[in-house]
Amino acid sequence: MDTVNPNVDAPLPVEREIATDLIRRGLLVAPVLIAIAAGFKGFSGAVAMLLAVLVVALNFMLAAVGQDFAVRSGRAALIATNALGGFVVRMGVVLVALVLLRNQTWIHFGIFAIAVASTHLGLLFWEMRSVSASLAFPGLKPRPAKA
Repeated sequence: MDTVNPNVDAPLPVEREIATDLIRRGLLVAPVLIAIAAGFKGFSGAVAMLLAVLVVALNFMLAAVGQDFAVRSGRAALIATNALGGFVVRMGVVLVALVLLRNQTWIHFGIFAIAVASTHLGLLFWEMRSVSASLAFPGLKPRPAKA
């Protein structure tokens, strides 16, 4: 049998926990990023940054949903999702956004393209500090207890 045991008690799926944290952090910095983009290119810069943050958030959520599905479906689905399928779908979302927005006059395409790439990387690097790679606490590291 190639499926995961559904009877094992587990906390919130690790993938969703990390994606939710990434999205929360993205929404936390979004107003600052939008204000900076607006300072450089006005309304079109602000819209570009807002859409970039939304595309990145969608990308992280799709990654979490895909991983969660794959874990529940078995090893073959997990391998397929990790190796190619999930990545292709998520990059397809980014590509569709880029293609649909490239010739629009109400958005600054350069800011959008740079923001999609830099927001992905920035949030992932920021999240690295919070992720635990131990078997005792998969997902996010527990916060220290307040005295």
